[in-house]
Amino acid sequence: MKNIKTLAKAFVIAVAFVCAVAGAEKTMTARAQEESAPLAQAAANAAGGGAATVVAKWKFKTGGSVYSTPAIAGGVAYFGSYDYYFYAIDSATGRELWKHKTGGRILGSPALAGGVVYVGSQDTRLYALDAGTGKERWRFKAEYAVNSTPVVAGGIVYCAGTVGLLYAIDAATGKELWRFSAEAGAPTSPLLVGNMLYVGSGRGLHAVDAATGQKKWTAKTSRPVVSAPVGGGDDETIYFTSLDNQLHAVDAAHGQDKWTYKTEGGLPLSPALSGGALYFGGIDGNLYAVDAATGQLRWKFAAEHGVTSAPVVANSLVHFGSLKGLYTLDAVTGQLKWSYTTERIVTSTPVVSGGLIYFGGWDGHLYAVH
Repeated sequence: MKNIKTLAKAFVIAVAFVCAVAGAEKTMTARAQEESAPLAQAAANAAGGGAATVVAKWKFKTGGSVYSTPAIAGGVAYFGSYDYYFYAIDSATGRELWKHKTGGRILGSPALAGGVVYVGSQDTRLYALDAGTGKERWRFKAEYAVNSTPVVAGGIVYCAGTVGLLYAIDAATGKELWRFSAEAGAPTSPLLVGNMLYVGSGRGLHAVDAATGQKKWTAKTSRPVVSAPVGGGDDETIYFTSLDNQLHAVDAAHGQDKWTYKTEGGLPLSPALSGGALYFGGIDGNLYAVDAATGQLRWKFAAEHGVTSAPVVANSLVHFGSLKGLYTLDAVTGQLKWSYTTERIVTSTPVVSGGLIYFGGWDGHLYAVH
């Protein structure tokens, strides 16, 4: 057991840095909560003494590792791979619909808006593709690799490059509107709340005016912030993790600390906010649940095979990846409900839709399990 945990920690450090910039974790919508009902029923059956058996409905094989968290919309799963391709596949059957080749590895997750899917690549481009056909509408040339997940709002695409730059791009034309320099380190995927963008970097968390690109404030940390922040339901609090071993809660208006929660290792993965709690994992191999209002620990789960992805919460279940598969916990108690074993590391944040859990792996597969 001890050897396994030591190995997990070593691998998680390497994997989690890549996963952290791949995408921002978003709170589940009401629709997603409803769609995950079959999984919740399986958990209820297990709690009552029944066996919760989780199996793969299908696996889709790509030519490289899948760090890109899939976006599920209209019966289609959209995601990228290390093999340079961006894929659209039938979310029910795993059948390929189309694919588009870029000039580099794809680590980030896509964003969809108005029938267009936006995705970055390590070839330094942000691509705008027709969601139905995969036909390229435009591409934007950044300074360096685009590993972050874009945010689309009000006809503008916001995305980050790997040399400290955050871009605002016209969603229709691909024309640059403004850029913001985070000065140190690769910016994280941005979070948009109201008219303010929040983005992490090597110096902490920045608040940037979404209309002008002007910085409003910086919440400084002693170590880099390498994963996307999440926003509170009241729009008054921003939560983010850092390699300083801490989960931070700051005032959205001024960046002042509300509280911090310290762990035994760096935190390179985004938290998930649900039901008044924050769920997050670290390189110490634990998955934590902390009260969002006070920062007090509710529970922690020692994952035998580490934590390699940000968690997702749906229907009182917490799903997250590890070195050897997927864990599912009770969101209230932290008790293990089930696990699903994979051949290699889970390298993307899970997504719950239509009663299925989708996630990518280092083995090059996109999985759909139920």
